[in-house]
Amino acid sequence: MRDGYKIVDTDCHQMENQAVWSDYIDAPFKGREPKPGEYKGKKYFCVEGEPVQPPEEEGHYPMHAPEFLEAVDKAMRRFKRARDTRFSPESRLMDMDEEGVDVQIMYPTIGGQILGREFKDPELLAAICRAYNDWSREYCAKDPKRLRWAAMLPLQATDLAIEEASRAAANGAVSFYVRPNPICGRGLHHADNWPLWAVVEKLNMPLSLHDSGSPRIPSFGDRMESHTAGHILSHPFEAMSAMAGLIWFGVAEHFPKLRIVHVEADAGWTPYWLQRMEQHYDFSGKAEHPHMHRPPTEYFKQNFFVAARGDERTLGAAIDLVGEDYFLFNTDYPHPDGTFPWGMKSLTDQPISQQAKRKILWDNAVRAFNLAA
Repeated sequence: MRDGYKIVDTDCHQMENQAVWSDYIDAPFKGREPKPGEYKGKKYFCVEGEPVQPPEEEGHYPMHAPEFLEAVDKAMRRFKRARDTRFSPESRLMDMDEEGVDVQIMYPTIGGQILGREFKDPELLAAICRAYNDWSREYCAKDPKRLRWAAMLPLQATDLAIEEASRAAANGAVSFYVRPNPICGRGLHHADNWPLWAVVEKLNMPLSLHDSGSPRIPSFGDRMESHTAGHILSHPFEAMSAMAGLIWFGVAEHFPKLRIVHVEADAGWTPYWLQRMEQHYDFSGKAEHPHMHRPPTEYFKQNFFVAARGDERTLGAAIDLVGEDYFLFNTDYPHPDGTFPWGMKSLTDQPISQQAKRKILWDNAVRAFNLAA
């Protein structure tokens, strides 16, 4: 608790080490797990004989520039205690205690990058997801009420994703982590995914949509030649694209209890995006979209939550235009581009009502992630 507010940080990250993949992967896949390797004479983190992130010669925006890596290292110095303990659960809980964070919802870091490529062998991808999920469950067992984990899903293969969603839910996951980008040419709204969304809805757990750096699948960031510029585009634009698809192509209509959480994309775009969709609904209605039976904003308010940084100057306007029941809070702990440890104070200092702060910091997250259960 901080300044009288209980806090759920809805976008935090695990910082996986090599043991996650080497020690936790199922025995039949030993030796095929992601690991450091060589590709065309250069060292990369590889899986299936290829770099997880795009090699330097590919067109996707890179993360290899020395100046960028120096900026990352400088920003990470504020997490010295966590780094010195290899990001142990004990150091994480100490950081949470010092800054008044009651609960963290955790997503992968390297795992998110791994999901940014298509696999020749989807069974290997599913094994990698199981390895991360089993390790993350063990990590969070240090304090399972405060450390809550989202399960990676092998979205490339719907049957395997359904199997892992059910297994992870039984093992204590609080959400399912998927990227908003298209996979195998299919957006999240594609009908092939609908059997999975039916299972997720029945499990009463949210989908957490979160882009990740430098993928080898389609990304709006590919329009840029640097990681920083690509990152500016990728996270919010992928979120906006995914939201539009899920609303306009029938997912929200057919799965009214499916909760969808957008994290690390900011929140200030939300009223603009609803306005943009409403304009087109006013123009053509459901002419091309037979699954649309209601205006887009109604589907948004039925299914969606969007997480905000504490320092967003547009947050007050977003609340005024959309309402205070649809926004959450996130810091991206412990990533270098996030707002920990100042993000909580930034939110409590916002010129919005105490009721709005309480909802954004706690109440809405309890609903989104079913934390009361």
